[in-house]
Amino acid sequence: MLMGVKKVKTEKGFSYFYDFQIRRVRYRGVIPEAQNQKQALEAERQIKNDVYEGRYGGAVKDPRLREFVEEEYWAWAEATKPRSLKMDVYRMKPVLSFFGDKRLSEINPFLIEKYKVTRRETPIVYTRKSRDKTVTWSKPRSSASVNREIFLLSSVLSLAVADKQVVISENPCRSVEMPKEQSRTRYLLPDEEEALFSVLTGRRAHLRQIVDLYINTGMRENELLRLPTHLVDFHRNVICLKNTKGDIDHEIPMNDQTRETLRALVSKAQAKGYTYIFTNPATRKPYTSLKTAWDTACRLAGIRDLRIHDLRHTFGTRAADAGAPLTAIQDVMGHSSIRMTERYAHATDEGKRRVVEAVALKRAVVVKIASKKAVGE
Repeated sequence: MLMGVKKVKTEKGFSYFYDFQIRRVRYRGVIPEAQNQKQALEAERQIKNDVYEGRYGGAVKDPRLREFVEEEYWAWAEATKPRSLKMDVYRMKPVLSFFGDKRLSEINPFLIEKYKVTRRETPIVYTRKSRDKTVTWSKPRSSASVNREIFLLSSVLSLAVADKQVVISENPCRSVEMPKEQSRTRYLLPDEEEALFSVLTGRRAHLRQIVDLYINTGMRENELLRLPTHLVDFHRNVICLKNTKGDIDHEIPMNDQTRETLRALVSKAQAKGYTYIFTNPATRKPYTSLKTAWDTACRLAGIRDLRIHDLRHTFGTRAADAGAPLTAIQDVMGHSSIRMTERYAHATDEGKRRVVEAVALKRAVVVKIASKKAVGE
């Protein structure tokens, strides 16, 4: 947990952020007037004195949500959860569009329920432009998407509650029932894999190696695309992942196919002086997303409703189906909890077929033994 004073980057430059506890009460916020570390530490000392002497807080504020997000929340988010900041900025847009001009005291459970229903009924619209035409299509917005936006709003309001200078004393999001999310167990089927690899040629040939690595390692997209060459250890035959989701370091053993693929990719990257295995030659920085190329490949292969992250699910599902212990799968996939790994314990169609075939084989043995006994009698 961050404690003390920390300097964080913001869109306008940088800000200093304080975070400390006194008598088990947490105090945190931005020090906008501080221009250097010395001034920030002095301001923090004064704030602590105000707490001890009962002067902390002063006039109660009731800012609009947009003001609080820009002046307080982003600095806190940059300091405490930088990994999800990019996605938070994206999800904050509809939240501010609906609640932005509301004062914090005006945001209540009824208004949040209204937002939940409105967002759920608003479809997601996609547009693809080409030289000849523009194609537009839409799909229903999932409960999971709406939940993530409300969780973000809840995070903002929780920070406001912790700020003793802000008028609200409780988070209204906690009184709102969240939409039930549909569990997703999508993974790449054998016939889909064959169809997919048949289109990964020519301009899309580079995706073949990436898909191979996804299926054989179960890595997350950002872990794979931002994998430095020096973290592939061919002596120990492992991929060493550092500071992954949940700030976890873990290692992934390489099978023969993964080792062969990575040896070629690492050699190619090192020959060009690249730090990362998958480097954009135009920027010399790692790729950030493969969504466009992936969607095109799936469309050409006739595969529907398969995200690139589902290749990670494919790894987990196939590992569990092959009889690998869930604890081993947890370690390889870098899950912080075994409950996250248990989703892969479901049986695939092939696994179910092996079960009934095993029962049939067992029954055949029993019948054969019974027949021999009958003949003997």
